[in-house]
Amino acid sequence: MMTRVRDLLLAVMALAFAGLAAVPAHAQNAIATVNGLPITDFDVAQRMRIVQLIEGRRMDRRAAIEELVNDKVKLVQARRAGYRVTEEGVEAEYARIAKSGGRDIAAFDAALRQSGIEPSNLRDRIRADLAWQVLLRDQARKGSQVSAIELEKAIDEEMRKQKPIVDYFIRNVVFVVPRGVSPGAREAAANAARARFSGCQTGFDELRTLPDVAIRPAQLRSSDQLGEALLKVLERTPVDKLTAPFRTDQGIEMVAVCERNPRPVSQALRAEVAERLGQQRITERARSYIAELRKTMEIRMNR
Repeated sequence: MMTRVRDLLLAVMALAFAGLAAVPAHAQNAIATVNGLPITDFDVAQRMRIVQLIEGRRMDRRAAIEELVNDKVKLVQARRAGYRVTEEGVEAEYARIAKSGGRDIAAFDAALRQSGIEPSNLRDRIRADLAWQVLLRDQARKGSQVSAIELEKAIDEEMRKQKPIVDYFIRNVVFVVPRGVSPGAREAAANAARARFSGCQTGFDELRTLPDVAIRPAQLRSSDQLGEALLKVLERTPVDKLTAPFRTDQGIEMVAVCERNPRPVSQALRAEVAERLGQQRITERARSYIAELRKTMEIRMNR
C-alpha cells in the first residue's frame, strides 16, 4: 500500500495540480464516529481529493466515508492489540515519500497544499496504513499464510496453462539414397532397422554396420527450439526408440530419442506464483478481517 501511494503521489507532484483549491477548513461537521472518533465533512472531501489526485480515480462521498471508517477501525484495533503507531514512524514514512520526490518535508507540504491536499490528512492515511500492515502481519502469523501444499497446487495449475519446456537428447540417422536406388527401398530398409533398434546405448553400433547410413552427432534440443511437426513426432516416440522414417533432402531420416527430460519449475516461476498467492491471501484476509472488526465497534452515521 505504501509503495503504491508513494509512486502515485510522485506522479501527482509531477503534474503540479496548482489550480485545485483546498476545501475550506471550517467544514468540520462530524458526519460519523467510530468508537467516538469523529469523521468530518472536511475529512471526506480530503479523502475524495487524495484518491482522485493520487490514484487517478474518482471516489464518491459514500465510498470515501466507508474508507475513512475503515481507517478508524484499523487504528482502534491496533490500540486494542497493543500496537501503537508512533508519530516518529508516520513522519519517517512521510519523509521517505518526500525524499523520493526530491523534496524536503517543508517543500513537500507546500506542494501538497498546492494540489488541494492538507498534509495532515495524508499523514492520517499513512498512520492507518501502518497500523493495518502490523495487524495483517499478526493475522499471517496466526495461520493465514500460503501453505506449501497450496503453493504446489497453484504451480501445477500454472504449468498446465503454460506449455512446459522439455529437453530432448536426440541423434539423427540418415539412410542415404544412392543414385539408382528407389527411396521406397531405402525407407523399407530404415523401417527394418528401426524394428531392430536396441536403444541408444548399443543400437547405433548395428546401424553403423549398414551401408549408406550416416549417424549425426548427438544434440540437446529443447521443445521450444523444435518445429511443431517434429515436436509432435518426438512426443509420441518412446525413449530409446527411433521415430518413423521421413523423407528429407539428405535421404530417409529417423530420429533416436535418447532422453526426454521435462525442465523443473524455475525459481522465478515459483517466486512469481508464491507472490501472487500471497497477495491474493492478503487481499482476501484483509477484506474479511475488516468486516469482522467493524462488527466489534460502535459505528455511528450522523447523516
